Amino acid sequence: MFGKRKNFWMAMLLVIALFTANFQTSVMAAAAGNQGTITVIGKDEANPLLAEKTVTYDEKETAAQVLEKAVGEKNVEYTHYDNLGDMITGINGLKADDNHYWALYINGIQAQVGAGSYTVQNGDNLSFKYSDFSPASNTATFKVVDDKKKTIKESPFPIAFIGTPTAMQLLQVALGPDKVGLKDTDWGKMIVSIYGLKAEDPYYWAFYVNGQMASVGAETYQLKAGDQISFQLESWETQADGGDQGDTTPTDKPATGEKDPVVGTVSNATIQKAVGSVSEYIQKHEINEWEAIALKQVGKTIPATYLDKVKKAVKEEKGNFRRITDTERYVLGILAAGGDPTNIEGYNLVQAVYNGNVTKQGLNGAAFALLSLDSDQFKIPTSAKWTREKLVNLLLEKQNKDGGWAWDESPTSDVDSTGMVLSALAPYKSDKNVKEKINSAVNYLSKEFKDAKIDNSTSASQVVIALSSLGIDPTGSLFSTDQNSLMQYLLSFQNKDGGFGWKKGDATDTYSTVQGFQAVVAYKLYTQGKGSIYHLELMPQKTKTVNKETEKAAPVVNQTKSAANSNNQGHRLPDTATNSVNILVAGVLLILIGIALYMRKKKINA
Repeated sequence: MFGKRKNFWMAMLLVIALFTANFQTSVMAAAAGNQGTITVIGKDEANPLLAEKTVTYDEKETAAQVLEKAVGEKNVEYTHYDNLGDMITGINGLKADDNHYWALYINGIQAQVGAGSYTVQNGDNLSFKYSDFSPASNTATFKVVDDKKKTIKESPFPIAFIGTPTAMQLLQVALGPDKVGLKDTDWGKMIVSIYGLKAEDPYYWAFYVNGQMASVGAETYQLKAGDQISFQLESWETQADGGDQGDTTPTDKPATGEKDPVVGTVSNATIQKAVGSVSEYIQKHEINEWEAIALKQVGKTIPATYLDKVKKAVKEEKGNFRRITDTERYVLGILAAGGDPTNIEGYNLVQAVYNGNVTKQGLNGAAFALLSLDSDQFKIPTSAKWTREKLVNLLLEKQNKDGGWAWDESPTSDVDSTGMVLSALAPYKSDKNVKEKINSAVNYLSKEFKDAKIDNSTSASQVVIALSSLGIDPTGSLFSTDQNSLMQYLLSFQNKDGGFGWKKGDATDTYSTVQGFQAVVAYKLYTQGKGSIYHLELMPQKTKTVNKETEKAAPVVNQTKSAANSNNQGHRLPDTATNSVNILVAGVLLILIGIALYMRKKKINA
């Protein structure tokens, strides 16, 4: 009897060891984890719902998880928004309403991502503040400028702050802590890289406040209301000229034809003028989907008649268009106009794309299927006919030996198709296999340009759109000759009326103008660090019911999709902590079942 009992408990100990191994590791990690503070400020700042409290957390914990630990999971309420995910709408019974929302501040700076997306860093001070929608009294802006005086990142709108945060904290929260490389020195923390752009001798990151070089470091300078903060890569060998030089090129240059002062470059003023003139030309006529996308990306108003026209077409065709490219372009156009392509006149056009015959129209159908599905990170069920992974693999398989693609999948590549496919693959450029294919295609396009084989505006436009989506400069060395750059070359096709001709000297035509419009807007977005022209956003829509099928996200190649857009971009692998808890629960259940069986057997034997 003793032997049987001993064997039983040895088995139970083995089960416990097996199922709690991962759990024990997590507990130890939490015990020795990072520390920070959390505060919850309600209607009365003098009497917070949760006074500043020190918390210990795991390296992978989000701000939302830290909040749940601090106030209790049951005291945090969420509301699901399409394409934004779950947002905190209630803490300790105080709920958001039409005039208020729960804002997250990280080290005094208002977060640029949701609490469920931000991974807490060691030493972070989190503040959840019940806020209204009136303009904040304390705001600041920032700009990051490279060594060529080009703005690579700037705040699209003033960023609110509370307390006395520093300029360094503004930079880290606005960009993300992983985008700012720091080094400890005898004088404090020194910035060694921003967005991967390293400050290697003789270069350094200069810090400016309101156009003047600061007398203290960014780690020391405390923000003041209205501050304009700039970080600029400069050289010790070139004397600093005392201010932010992000946009110093002449503003009296014509939009087309004439070169900028430095061969190959194109000033912001030139691009702005080109965008403005073609926008005016476009808005004189009834717009189509591609024009709607470009208008949206430059902040222009899209006539309400456009969306009405699309709704009518969808209703007439019952959401089932003969050509898959029609469905794809409508998805993009509807998004640009502020509509929801998953529910337009009762039809789900996104579903029609991922379950459609995307190969019927050659590579056009496959490439624009991927572009439309990635335009706002739509969730795709694993049962879909075309997941993102399948579309990416299809495009990679069709690449020719010279690095390019052909619309009819022939062995003779063409520039337009290559540019179009690259735009679709751009979000996956971090994947090793995709990156190699992209590099090969870019080299193919570079050779075509330098050999003067890009001889019309539409081909040039497709390449500019692709390079801008990839974050490659169309005025850089790969796409410049002794006399010209690809971007200058494209602008040479723009006519005085703002439109584009197919060949130099040709009259303006609709097709060339649409392509040219998208290209100059795409380049403008590139200079502002805003990513692809095809990255659009659906207006938040509250959902009362959730389609469980569409909650299953299709896998992306090696899960390398960036974000992008940040805002909820890409797909997540299963949460390791969640898996550990599930395993633990299963283990405990097995133990309890085993004990129950043993006790029952003992009772029967007795």
